Amino acid sequence: MTYDPFVLAIIKDNLYLYGQALHITPRLMTKRQPHYDPSDLGIFKMYDSHCGETDALVCGLEDQSAITEVHHWRRLMTEQAKLERDMQRVLQSVHDAGMEQEQIQIRMELANLLAHLDFARSLRHPRRGCCS
Repeated sequence: MTYDPFVLAIIKDNLYLYGQALHITPRLMTKRQPHYDPSDLGIFKMYDSHCGETDALVCGLEDQSAITEVHHWRRLMTEQAKLERDMQRVLQSVHDAGMEQEQIQIRMELANLLAHLDFARSLRHPRRGCCS
């Protein structure tokens, strides 16, 4: 479903092949790890007003795995936004169909359609009475 980089080979000083998986590895020496509020990660959105500045800062770290993670994050955020729009469209369609069904039911009830069908059926297949 999504592109996830992996190690192809270990070649020193090659910009296209990496000796380790392209995922950020922890550099903290303490056991306490920071916990990010997901809304703070909004700075990595593709359409953030400071996207260019953020990209320059990330590239300035000279950490290929960080650049890859930001790219992967953006792709997932874009995919998630598309899926949410699709889901909203489907939910709206389900709602619209339900509302239309309700309107049709109301019109059928006003016309007393089921009673007319029962009457028409009784004319086609009259019930035979018991002969005594």
